Amino acid sequence: MMPTPPVSSSNQNSRLFSLNSSNLVPMVIVLLLLHLVLWSVFTGISHRAPDWDNMEELVWASGLEWGYYKHPPLPTWILYGLVSIFGRPVWLTFFTGQLSVILTLWLVWKLGCEMTTQSRALVATLLVSLVAYFTVRGVMNNHNTMQLWAVAGAIWMFYRATRYDSMRAWAALGFFCGCAFLTKYSALIQFAAFFLYLLVTGKLLRAQTWKGILLATVILLVMVAPHLMWLKQQAAGPIAYAGSEMVPLETYWLEIKDLSSFLVTNLGRIAALILAVVVIAIWAGRQYKLTPKSARPGKIASELAASDRFFLLFIGLAPLVLTLLVAGAMKVPLAAHWATTFFVLFGFFSFWVFRSGDDTALLRKTIIIVVLFQILGSIGYGLARGPLADKSGRPSRATFPGAEVARQVHAQWQAHMQTPLTLVASDTWLGGNIATHIGPQVQVFIDGDFHKAPWVNEEKAEKCGMLVAINRSEVNPDDIGIDVIALMAQTTEHGTLEIPWTKKAGGPIVVVEWGIIPPQASCKDIKDVK
Repeated sequence: MMPTPPVSSSNQNSRLFSLNSSNLVPMVIVLLLLHLVLWSVFTGISHRAPDWDNMEELVWASGLEWGYYKHPPLPTWILYGLVSIFGRPVWLTFFTGQLSVILTLWLVWKLGCEMTTQSRALVATLLVSLVAYFTVRGVMNNHNTMQLWAVAGAIWMFYRATRYDSMRAWAALGFFCGCAFLTKYSALIQFAAFFLYLLVTGKLLRAQTWKGILLATVILLVMVAPHLMWLKQQAAGPIAYAGSEMVPLETYWLEIKDLSSFLVTNLGRIAALILAVVVIAIWAGRQYKLTPKSARPGKIASELAASDRFFLLFIGLAPLVLTLLVAGAMKVPLAAHWATTFFVLFGFFSFWVFRSGDDTALLRKTIIIVVLFQILGSIGYGLARGPLADKSGRPSRATFPGAEVARQVHAQWQAHMQTPLTLVASDTWLGGNIATHIGPQVQVFIDGDFHKAPWVNEEKAEKCGMLVAINRSEVNPDDIGIDVIALMAQTTEHGTLEIPWTKKAGGPIVVVEWGIIPPQASCKDIKDVK
């Protein structure tokens, strides 16, 4: 018998990334890394400054706290660790947001593999990656984006827990729910969806379910207890901030208009997913037309277990429906981005559109369309927000000359002071731009408010001086805190800088009022502790 020839490395590689492979993990990893690179790189190189939310997280990452004045702490803890390694470059916040996105997509794919084939699960995962909260808004390192992975993990573990009565899955569910809650309190909507599912399916009648709920709840409470203790001590913290964001509208007519705007905006944010499904369906439909009607395969959804179809529809839609019902009843205005985590299962809804049959061909078409959309979207977003906006003279966060502002105000400090600059009193945006470009030793004294900046040593701030900066630009000025105005009145040196916002001649101008509060002689005796 002739010996079997050795398999060449090229053949191994082709099998490794074959769409016909029984193991699509390498393909999934490559596609997720491509998504990460596209959106991180093109956004990172095109933006002179990050989005407002990204800057807020960079400023908060000055210290590890049990909570911050607007939100729970987990996203800031994550960024704090990354900042400790990489410093505070602009690109880091975009990269961190997209890390959350690709982890979410991985967890969505793993959930899909529980219900159907790896190939079909990847089709659904790729489609959901086109939702705006995973692309143009996925580069926004805010608490909505950073909650995506925890919610996706909770949904996957909830599925495993209820299907297999797995105590490990219940424990993991408690962990993911704890992470979701420590990211944003809106996780309660997802918890309510889980409870309603258990109620509707009758699983609450089973003792095993209650054992799992108890285990998950204990883990959840252990994780969030320190934050809840911190929260109890806050006179004005995340709860007060959330309340200020949800002041009821005066009439139900205004609420209806607000809900309509919320739905229309989010329809636009899933439009790329819908368009991709339509294009792929039309493309695949050519093959179906050549098949006799009697032999045409049914929809993919029909081959799922009935319980899985119900799970996808109920858990996929319940958070959105619950939010609309509660907001409508209480006349609460809704911000469109509050729906960030509501669409993680929407890629699976394509199973009610696509037909079964040649899954490899369907996956190939999906990869081509999705990758094309992602390439065009990431390049287009980077160009529109960066070079094109800069050339046209459109002022935006992305074109803000943060590095030049920091250089000039730092030069003023160095011209008047012999000591290094370590503290900037300003709003989050302007102060963040100054601090991140000067160096890691510079902290932001947000709005001159110690409650908003707990990392600032009060005694040191009062005796060691600071730079005070106020954005006086005519275009898009930020709110000026009364405490910052009061600090500006204490400055001994002050002036105004005017810096072109964009590269267009005669374009908008960034106007920064600066002032210096000099250090006192007793500053040298202050220990640098909180």
